[in-house]
Amino acid sequence: MIFRNIRTDDGWIIVDYTTTWDYGYDFMLNAAQIIIDDDFRDDTQRIAVSQLVGEQNKEILDKVKLSGMKLRDCAQSEKECGVLTIAGISSIMDCPFQLVFFNQTNRVRLFCPVPEYFKQYGDHVFDNYLNSVEIKAYCRAGTAPGIYGR
Repeated sequence: MIFRNIRTDDGWIIVDYTTTWDYGYDFMLNAAQIIIDDDFRDDTQRIAVSQLVGEQNKEILDKVKLSGMKLRDCAQSEKECGVLTIAGISSIMDCPFQLVFFNQTNRVRLFCPVPEYFKQYGDHVFDNYLNSVEIKAYCRAGTAPGIYGR
């Protein structure tokens, strides 16, 4: 993923990224599932969906838990939506954060409530983490785009 900008809003650090290629809902599910499986595990604190950007989020963490933390097995997340949000405490990055995926775009937004983390490690502290998530998400689906696009 490509770092685009960073800003502070009401104590939160907000970082905008773009993926290497535009993505769809399968990518969003794959990326979120990788984060759940490989990082947040039992420390997943939020999963929410909305049909459109700016629309009220529908919190679905309890429903996903009933599906064994498998997004594709949960009726509320298996159906395509416009926005998918996942938050938790990262065992890899050792801090809490939230990621928001926007369907049919190449935008991803990261929110972190720990400004000191960025002061200590720099603005690009999440770059390698998100690069790994992007690669794994494309590989999981077997749909990794070629260097000239899809």
